[in-house]
Amino acid sequence: MDHNTPVATKHAVKNTEALGTTLDVSVEKESASQRVNFALHLSNNTKKMLELRFPNGQTHDFIVLDATGKEVWRWSNGRMFTQAIRTKLLKGRQETVFEDSWSTSGLHGEYTAVAILRSDNHPIQTSVEFVLP
Repeated sequence: MDHNTPVATKHAVKNTEALGTTLDVSVEKESASQRVNFALHLSNNTKKMLELRFPNGQTHDFIVLDATGKEVWRWSNGRMFTQAIRTKLLKGRQETVFEDSWSTSGLHGEYTAVAILRSDNHPIQTSVEFVLP
């Protein structure tokens, strides 16, 4: 049985000529804590193939800032990434999603989620505010 209860969902939309992005942030209540789910949706707004180039194995990052702007969590902290250049191809009108989650423990208040696409040729940063009840 799933004991996770959705508390709230927020999203931010950002579009460029070639690439559209949506950042979804949802908060779920777990038994003793809360889980914040992040989803960075990318969509190729063109009919042509779009290449995303990355300088290493890290394609994206999610960061959480408190109400004062202090970083409280970063998905990439403690992770290692390959040092090889990487590409991802998106066909015309194709979408892809980068998803991760963060388990909070006893935190409450207003926060800002920041999603970063680490692409050299299509860098994107978008954010959305959310509340941990």
